[in-house]
Order: sequence, then C-alpha cells, then structure tokens
Amino acid sequence: MGEIIQFNRKIIESETVRHDTGSLSEQETSKVEQIRDSIETALETVAQTENMPLTVAMAAGRYSAMRMFQIQGRAETMAFLDQCIVTAELCDDLTKLMDEDA
Repeated sequence: MGEIIQFNRKIIESETVRHDTGSLSEQETSKVEQIRDSIETALETVAQTENMPLTVAMAAGRYSAMRMFQIQGRAETMAFLDQCIVTAELCDDLTKLMDEDA
C-alpha cells in the first residue's frame, strides 16, 4: 500500500494489464488464493495491532477501489464491490441462523 496513485496519469491500457478473470490454471488459482490470503492476514494483523479496524478497512478499500477503477473501469469495479457486500451479508445471515440453532 506504499504506492501513491497518480490520477493525472491516464488509465492503464487494457493490453498492458493481465485481467485475472476467466479460466485460471490450478497453479494460477493457488497463486491468487495465496496472494489474497497473505494480504488479508497482513491487514487483519495491522487492524488488531493498532486497534483501528475501520481505518485499516477504509485504507484497503480506498486503495482497492481506486486501483481497480484504473485497471478495469467503474462498472466492473462497482460490480465487484457490490458482490463483496452481498457475500458479507450472506455470511452474517448464516452466522445468525447458526447462532439461533445452537
């Protein structure tokens, strides 16, 4: 998260960026999962160490939203972020149901 995003630069040309969508090999899928897990672990560690989970979430979200917008545009970025929120809502709902059954 050390890189400062310069908005005065033009949006990254699509042919210079590898979009991580579509078919991935098993090895590529494993690499993507490893990257995701290591970033989530690092963020959670900082959030707990500093006792500032909202600040860490906002910083990560800001970086994510701005970088994704530069790479793939508004529509795809908004769709991804919306799907993340839907997933979080489903997890909350399932957790509540499990607590009720206990």
